[in-house]
Amino acid sequence: MPELPEVETFARYFTKHALHQRIARVEVRDERILGDIRKEAFVRALRGRSFSRVRRHGKHLFADAKGVWLHLHFGMSGDLHYSRDGAEPRWPRVVFTFDDKAKLSFDDMRIFGLADVVEDPDAFIEASGLGPDPLDPKFRAPKFLALLEKRRGAIKSLLMSQEIIAGLGNLYVDEILYQSSVAPRRPVDRLDAKEARAFFTNMRRILREAIARHARESELPPRYLFHHREAGERCPMCGGTIQRATVFGRTTYFCARHQK
Repeated sequence: MPELPEVETFARYFTKHALHQRIARVEVRDERILGDIRKEAFVRALRGRSFSRVRRHGKHLFADAKGVWLHLHFGMSGDLHYSRDGAEPRWPRVVFTFDDKAKLSFDDMRIFGLADVVEDPDAFIEASGLGPDPLDPKFRAPKFLALLEKRRGAIKSLLMSQEIIAGLGNLYVDEILYQSSVAPRRPVDRLDAKEARAFFTNMRRILREAIARHARESELPPRYLFHHREAGERCPMCGGTIQRATVFGRTTYFCARHQK
């Protein structure tokens, strides 16, 4: 499932290929990908316009079409594909054709993604109850600590809640916990301020590292948990044993020796 680093990579891909070009044609190949908007209204809202900028909040991508914003959520298998030779991906659900015949396709095999239009991303974020983006420059350690105050339950459950922090998913939450030496079932109210600050620092560092490597897990450093998500494997950090459990309904990997 695309998480924040993947969606940031999509946002940069969109920025590189699809800005400042008139949209000559909008095709909705599968209406199941649309939100509450109807196909005709979606096409009418975007055809003839051009995208001027892109922003991301958590796992949501917004592209400004001068008066209306395209909104994409990538679900479990969403992707973007740009082509100048007419080639298309295998499962194009929405296709934008520009004046020069180049195409940008929103590809989604499983159709758990979403394409629609919104008038104001900030209003959408508020109405959806999304928490702050962890890479927002305004989101600093004191705000993170404030989010943890008076919270209860397992730390992984908290971090997986998009209403608390937008953009984190199963793989990156496991990685952040692993590198912060915090057990996934650790009660939130048992983190002290020093641990919470270290956790915040690791969260931002890991996300930025993944983005710098275009969200390619295979290119992350070998000591990352990403490369050792197998029960019984040796922990490269402390030599302990990687264990598997279910936390917050998700398969979770951790090292019981150093994650306390």
